[in-house]
Amino acid sequence: MLNYKSDHIRARQEVLGTTIIGGTIPNPADTPKSFRLLVREIQSLALELNHFLVSEKNFKIYRPNL
Repeated sequence: MLNYKSDHIRARQEVLGTTIIGGTIPNPADTPKSFRLLVREIQSLALELNHFLVSEKNFKIYRPNL
């Protein structure tokens, strides 16, 4: 099972620090390495997997480069 915080060391540290001081948890800024590895493995099987971010304000789709 892939979890956003499981392999993303910088984000995990930010969440821990924010939890300790009682702030709000930041939104993810980039894709975890485990997800990028999964995408490369799937692409090596000649399959395509896309990652989309949808804006909550105007529902625009952003396609970040992996």
